[in-house]
Amino acid sequence: MRSMPIEVLGDRYQLGDAIGRGGMATIYRGHDMRMERVVAIKVLREVYSTDPKFVTRFQREAKAASALQHPNIVQVYDYGQTDGNYFIVMELVEGTDLRRYLRSRGVLAVDRAIIIAHDVALGLGAAHRRGIVHRDVKPQNVLVGRDGSIKLTDFGIASVYKDINAERLTTTGMTLGTVQYYAPEQAQGEIVSPAADVYALGIVIYEMLAGRTPFDGDTPVAVAMQHIQDLPTPPTYYNPEIPVALEEIIMRCLEKEPERRYRDGSVLARALELLGESEGDETLPAALMPGLAQTPTSVATIPLHPGANGAQRTSNLSPDDMPYPSDNGMQPQPEPLVLANQPGYNNQSEEASIYPRSTQPRAGSVPYGKPDSRFASIITALILLATLLLLGFSIYLAAELNFIHLPWLNGSNATPTIAVQQIAVPDLRGKTYQAALSAATKAGFTLKVTNGITAGVVINQDPAPPLLAPKGSSIRVTFGSATQTAVVPPNLVGNTLSGAEQILTNAGLRYSIRPDGTDPNNNTPNIVSKVDPPSGTTIPINRTVILYVQNVTNGTPAASPTQKPAPTNTPAPRPTPTSTPVPKPTPTNTPVPKPTPTNTPTIPTITPTV
Repeated sequence: MRSMPIEVLGDRYQLGDAIGRGGMATIYRGHDMRMERVVAIKVLREVYSTDPKFVTRFQREAKAASALQHPNIVQVYDYGQTDGNYFIVMELVEGTDLRRYLRSRGVLAVDRAIIIAHDVALGLGAAHRRGIVHRDVKPQNVLVGRDGSIKLTDFGIASVYKDINAERLTTTGMTLGTVQYYAPEQAQGEIVSPAADVYALGIVIYEMLAGRTPFDGDTPVAVAMQHIQDLPTPPTYYNPEIPVALEEIIMRCLEKEPERRYRDGSVLARALELLGESEGDETLPAALMPGLAQTPTSVATIPLHPGANGAQRTSNLSPDDMPYPSDNGMQPQPEPLVLANQPGYNNQSEEASIYPRSTQPRAGSVPYGKPDSRFASIITALILLATLLLLGFSIYLAAELNFIHLPWLNGSNATPTIAVQQIAVPDLRGKTYQAALSAATKAGFTLKVTNGITAGVVINQDPAPPLLAPKGSSIRVTFGSATQTAVVPPNLVGNTLSGAEQILTNAGLRYSIRPDGTDPNNNTPNIVSKVDPPSGTTIPINRTVILYVQNVTNGTPAASPTQKPAPTNTPAPRPTPTSTPVPKPTPTNTPVPKPTPTNTPTIPTITPTV
């Protein structure tokens, strides 16, 4: 502003000290001389007050927020302009924002994080029922009052893209919102639905419990591409104290497709309430949208509100925390609001939703025909790639001209070797997607789905235990129905190994062979003595049947021992040469001395010795 020579705005609001400054406006402590109350006054900066687009955005914030009356949303009392100074009047509550709250406390306790997330979700639900999408949910826009209240503020970019034909308040070089909390469809410049706010709140919950956001990078473009393409690391990787049920809620908020998230803030708030109301190890139904199967979740008791046991919420804010505008109490819900040129959001029917959904795959490249700012980002990325290629070619040329020495280009035998740590591959078979992803991440691997399906359980993985693989490499998994079973066929025990192998192959079952010693009463080689699991047992189709084999000879029958004749002085008959390695004695009419008394002559059996 022009050094704020104006001390009274609208002949009613007296300005006091500045208590906060943002990118577009300055917030002052003020006094409502008509109502005799302390208020917060948000004044648009002078540099923006002459720009029609910023003025339109500022007025839109005032209209959107003034129509919302909810205990978890900052209430707007009035707005207007005096001598070109645009202002918004709202309630003032002593407190701080969630960004500084996290900065001073680090990772929050689970119950405190649930309370904050639940209250913000309630505020978003009230806005979503009015057809308003906040589009800029982040810790800086969540206020924590000294009385323990949680408030959502700053609807400055709310509902801008509700109507594809509405005027857009973005220009090249002007980015609205914070990219670390963008939903994938928001990062692609698409029209957003309440599910985008659910995604952003999921990022905030993740940050409260893990101490960091799931995606980070050096540039906004790099972070935006991670939102579109990469899967988030489960928060339990950074904080093992997070309950499994709460992690499932967070991961569902972070689904790439809006249809797979909670439909709006109210549905997310209800899921958190069910989480907090559970007692002991109790199975809770997930609050799902139409068309998605319900998955029972086992959770432990997590108090949603400290007041549940009789205690009141307490605040740990220091006395010097900065005051921020906020809301005072519960107000009756007004009739649904539809802003100009913006259709209302119907949270009763998913099929009747007015938000168009993109057919562009999230994991693909950014489609054409998007705003100029995205085109500029692509050009920047191409320039960076060309610079890297030019640098690489320059290094190669310098090496060829012997300006620099590169051993791998000059025929040197000194080949650098990199020791890659080999670690055991975890067994992911039979696990759901979330469980498999968490297990692979904890073991030091990444997960790659081969068939593009994450429903069901892992039916195949490569590599599989007990193999070792380099740390950080990918485990390729295939998901399928968890109910695929087969019955171990009969006629395996007592059969030969080759016969049993043929039976299992025809049944489509995998098998392994384990020796089971020898049977002194049966010299027949390669006889199946036992099967695990036994015949007639129903097993998963991917389970291995173990064949225990006696008298194992690797396919060659065991040689039966023969008894050597007693030594004699009579020369033994000379065997006739033959092509076989085993010599056979030639019959002769010459009597052979008998080693033992007998009535008939015998021919000694010659056993080859090795």
